[in-house]
Amino acid sequence: MMDTNESFKLSGTLKKILFYNQENNYYIAVLENDQKICGQYFDTDLEKLVGSEVIITGRWNTHKKYGVQFVFTSLELKEAEIYFFLTKIVKGISKKLALELTQKYDDEELCEILDNTPAKLLEIKGIKEKKLTQIVTSWNKFKHLRELGSFLAQFGVSSSFINKIYQHFENVDNLIERIKENPYMLTSIKGIGFKRADEIGTKLGIDKESSFRITACMNYTLKEFCEANGNSSIGKEQLFSLMNDALHFKEKDTLYENALINLVAKEEINETIKDRFAPNIYFRCETKILEILKNRKEYNRDKKIIKDFDTYITKKQETLGFTLSSEQQKAVSLINVGENTILLIGYAGTGKSTSSRAILELLEEIVSYDDIHCMALSGIAAQRISDTTGYKSSTIQSSLVKIENSDKDYFDYKVILIDESSMVNSVTFYKILSRIDPDTILIIVGDDGQLPAIGAGDILRDAIKYELAPICKLTKIYRQNEHQAIAVIANEIRCGKVPKYKEEYEDFKFIDVSIPNYYVQKAVLSDYEINNLRNENNINILHTILNTASNFIEPMYKFIQEKQIDKFLTLFQVITPIKGGPLGVENLNINLQKLINNTKNNGIQTKTYEYKLADKVIHIKNENMKSQTMKTYKNGSTEYIEKRVFNGQLGMVIKIDHENKKLLVLYPTDDMVVFYDFDTLDSLISLAYCLTIHKTQGMEYENALIPMSFSHFIMHNTKLLYTAITRAKSMCYVIGEDEAFTSACKKLEITNRQTVIDDLLFKKS
Repeated sequence: MMDTNESFKLSGTLKKILFYNQENNYYIAVLENDQKICGQYFDTDLEKLVGSEVIITGRWNTHKKYGVQFVFTSLELKEAEIYFFLTKIVKGISKKLALELTQKYDDEELCEILDNTPAKLLEIKGIKEKKLTQIVTSWNKFKHLRELGSFLAQFGVSSSFINKIYQHFENVDNLIERIKENPYMLTSIKGIGFKRADEIGTKLGIDKESSFRITACMNYTLKEFCEANGNSSIGKEQLFSLMNDALHFKEKDTLYENALINLVAKEEINETIKDRFAPNIYFRCETKILEILKNRKEYNRDKKIIKDFDTYITKKQETLGFTLSSEQQKAVSLINVGENTILLIGYAGTGKSTSSRAILELLEEIVSYDDIHCMALSGIAAQRISDTTGYKSSTIQSSLVKIENSDKDYFDYKVILIDESSMVNSVTFYKILSRIDPDTILIIVGDDGQLPAIGAGDILRDAIKYELAPICKLTKIYRQNEHQAIAVIANEIRCGKVPKYKEEYEDFKFIDVSIPNYYVQKAVLSDYEINNLRNENNINILHTILNTASNFIEPMYKFIQEKQIDKFLTLFQVITPIKGGPLGVENLNINLQKLINNTKNNGIQTKTYEYKLADKVIHIKNENMKSQTMKTYKNGSTEYIEKRVFNGQLGMVIKIDHENKKLLVLYPTDDMVVFYDFDTLDSLISLAYCLTIHKTQGMEYENALIPMSFSHFIMHNTKLLYTAITRAKSMCYVIGEDEAFTSACKKLEITNRQTVIDDLLFKKS
């Protein structure tokens, strides 16, 4: 048997557990046919499933000592649909209890009891009044999903997907029959990809060349490509190549052309220019953004705010406490002379916040304080712009939720400032612009040296490139003294220069953990030996990171004791480019948690992490969640509100309720306690002692630490490094290999996203 990365699915009866490692829940077991299997299993003690038929997914592997093994990534009991339904959907029933119930009653008996005589279940050991109430409440809430769950169980669909499918198609008649006819309709649900729908389609015997299969694949592939790569449009040749990869076809252009014609006719895909196409959502958003900005550019106020501008600026500088540069004065002047929209662009340390404050204070000459509002994508960025300008702020998402729940077309504000605009993708940019009254003055603030937005589009870059609004660019770097270097070092890296990074600074420190005589050793050692050398050095870098992080443990706990949770969350942050490997997010989080969080209370183990009391976590998916305000929570109320929790919000675990299988997280910026079910943790939160560079966009931390290793070389470039370093407010540590850092400083990131706006305006410019 050859080793393979190809995924397989096996079924068999679990015969015996050969080995168990309690620390990581790793098992080696054997099936009835004497086939060895191994992997991690967290749902229960695997010993309890001996004698049960299981379905396992994984790959074959040949171990030097133990021979051929099947390494599983998932293990599920092969049981009746009622067992699946009770354990996956109904809350309060463990796998052990579900087994006991299904052994004691047949399906119809159990359903009859749950519907009409639930008190009978009090006879079962482990079920008391409180537990029974939870079970019955959950049964009544979800029993309508049983038929759908029964149908989808055969395809290995999870309970969360069943809920999503039902909620998405709750008004569709004969849903099961519709799915049987066209399982690709499921790709319209976020989180269910074409591959997953295609697995169901294959089992249902759908023709590989059916038009709805090809059309669904094209629609999904185009959207996924745009979302993953940040493009909002694509060339036809590249699209057809992606289709070949997804469908494993060759020379099927006729099928693709027909699918494209069909999708364009239905306006699900739009042609931007000849042979370039965009998903309808991005085409609509970017064409509307163009229209809005064009109309705003043509509309200017007809009179100055301040007639004697020079005298005003002289007095304003006394209030601010320093002199505005000519660039900063230009920004204020643009608004003074009547511009309705401006782009205020500046790199790190060039005074964007100061300029924003000066602009907003000028506008307070003609509008009230409450008419001025600042917005940013992240809560921390919104708070920061409020702190630096003195004006009220909110996240873009919370502002949108508020206006969408009102009966108004536009925000009430007469002045809106959007900060960190490089982070805002096409869809979000359109949503916010479409809600701003044409008479409202708009200031768009951003740094085009940073990474572009997560998601499709590059609106800030396009707006600058095609001058979609008057631009004021700030280039002069401000620092209090020559020993402060974060802004200078970051901006030299942005330009592809290697800064003087080894000198002594108050706010920047490079800690060299290099491989001695690396290039000499590389010339004489084998690839295997070099790889071992790098791994050893990565461990040295890891230990140095942990040693540096240990300096922040005491102040972090002091903030927790003083209930300054927001300061605890932003005091110290490790930032790395990748998720895997010894210096990736997952391993660093596990090691930092061991160092920082010595809580002895019983935590909750998931597939990736164990969560403990006082852990620093990040929410990773926009989702409506059950929540309370901190005051409501402290009062012991049982009333909850549905509140949107946004991707990137930082919080702290404040309670682990094993009885009700809930983990509670406090998000201090939003005064919100959110309740997570244990079985949703892997999909909704992550430890946040270490984050990827992309996850930290728009955030600011008192102290940031960045690992530097040749193992990350493929990810190294000037934009990533510039973005990472500029997350630090007071101190930035870079720990790692000298040559890796200098090479990253020279590797200019020049990739331009392909966008609808670029398609439409490029030939005109």
